[in-house]
Amino acid sequence: MTMFKRNSCVYLVFLGILITGLLVYPDYGFNIDEKFHRANGFYWLKFLANFFKIDSLYELSHLKLLSTSSYSQFPIDIHNKYGIIFDVPAALLEILLKLEEPIKQYQIRHLMLFIYFFVGLIFFYKLLLNRFTNIYISLLGVIFFFLIPRIFGDSFQNYKDTVFITFLIISIYYYFISQDNFNYKNIALFALFSSLATSTRIFGILLPLSFILFYFLEILCNKKDIKKYKKVIFYLILYFLFLYIQMPVLWENTIQKINEFFTELSTYGSELVYFNGDFYSTTDLPYSYLFIWIVITTPVLQLALFFIGLGINFKNLYINLIKIDKTKKSVSYDFWNNLLEKKDFYIFINFIIIFLAISFLDFKLYNSWRLVYFLNFFIIYIAVLAINEIYKKIKNNFKIFNFLGIVLILLIFFNIYRLNLYHPYQSFYFNELLTKNFKQKFEIDYTGLSGIEFLRNIPNLEEKKIKVAAISWYPIWRMVELLDERKKNNIQILFSEKIKEADYLYSNRIYNNNIKINDKRYRIPENFIKFKELIVDDIIIYEMYKRIK
Repeated sequence: MTMFKRNSCVYLVFLGILITGLLVYPDYGFNIDEKFHRANGFYWLKFLANFFKIDSLYELSHLKLLSTSSYSQFPIDIHNKYGIIFDVPAALLEILLKLEEPIKQYQIRHLMLFIYFFVGLIFFYKLLLNRFTNIYISLLGVIFFFLIPRIFGDSFQNYKDTVFITFLIISIYYYFISQDNFNYKNIALFALFSSLATSTRIFGILLPLSFILFYFLEILCNKKDIKKYKKVIFYLILYFLFLYIQMPVLWENTIQKINEFFTELSTYGSELVYFNGDFYSTTDLPYSYLFIWIVITTPVLQLALFFIGLGINFKNLYINLIKIDKTKKSVSYDFWNNLLEKKDFYIFINFIIIFLAISFLDFKLYNSWRLVYFLNFFIIYIAVLAINEIYKKIKNNFKIFNFLGIVLILLIFFNIYRLNLYHPYQSFYFNELLTKNFKQKFEIDYTGLSGIEFLRNIPNLEEKKIKVAAISWYPIWRMVELLDERKKNNIQILFSEKIKEADYLYSNRIYNNNIKINDKRYRIPENFIKFKELIVDDIIIYEMYKRIK
């Protein structure tokens, strides 16, 4: 096949992905963190405008920031220790486009977030092509990643995790490039993007740590590599410099702000999760928590290939370890035989260390495994490694090659069908390994994506005043501003004891206390009956209750 045809396949795949995102981004709900991120963007835009003496921008940012205030939201001047790489550009774009309608303000962020993700997919393709040198296997990896339902759904509304995944991918791409050519330019690019990843999520600190780890592994095997120390120091200096520049919170009282960041990190988020039919403290989860979430929320095709790839990695590691003494004179390194194996080992060992650390140490996890969705990058890379090894074994056997190719295409179309089945709630996807009853044992709408759909579906809201309350931890009142003006004016949110007077109740079955011990706060009053519910693939997304007397 000619180069033109190969390049055409690349363009068609990415064009299809882009068109898909442009068509569906308005369909998604709005999660609990979005109002905070909008406020965070204007808070730091105002700060930067003041710092650089841009008075007009300062005034506009100040007015926008005032409009984001809410009694139920974390004070932005205290909880301001997040990176600005998404929130500030989004805030600036809102001002430039003169967006005044709340729903448009958030939808533009959904579109912008998908563009970030799309860029991440481009770099994922480049990364896979760098490693496997096969256009079709690399494209297959991109398709696998794009079709992970929870990643797909979150790419429109989960700001921190999606942006982090993008910069993690770009960082590791430049790590690979720096290993091909260990020059100052490539090291500087790796430092830049690894600092961007770190400013988005603290897990980005793993990038410099793993860089140093592999440097010491090189020295352990080959003393000559110690001469690289100048470039390693260069990387670390640039990494911390870039991190400092892009986190204005560190510009004043740096040490104090760092201490506050880690203190706040340990107290932020839910204190309780519903997992496998029981309630657990987010700091005392079962060792199986992460493993089970990965197994039940990853599409079966990608999951099966991941386990095959994991087996290949363990086999290669074992072979390299038992041959250490025999090959010492002819091979420079113990853990890999060549640069390609080094890249595989880098991905493999990072995944294993992160997985074991999160599973067995006291990491705070909540909202399923959303905080570590970036592990999907490692999972798909390892799955693509399996595809590559299978391809090498069967490429000359046309019957098996064609048969497995047809099976693979059918499974991809099944994956697309399942993705569409959950639309626009792909963020709550479970694979086919779970029974209907088992699906009820896990928390679903933990970020309240269904809240806006509930409000829009309240009967007669355009014609008369309606009282609404939430039997949920989720603050439904944050979504009211997204309704059109008439519905917004007709809705009244009730709290606490007054919920019995509401016309309709909203429940997404998310609680912040153990309802098995005390369900008083979340008990449906006797004067209400279930009026409507949204069920997708046997999963209850939300319930609407109506007062009958």
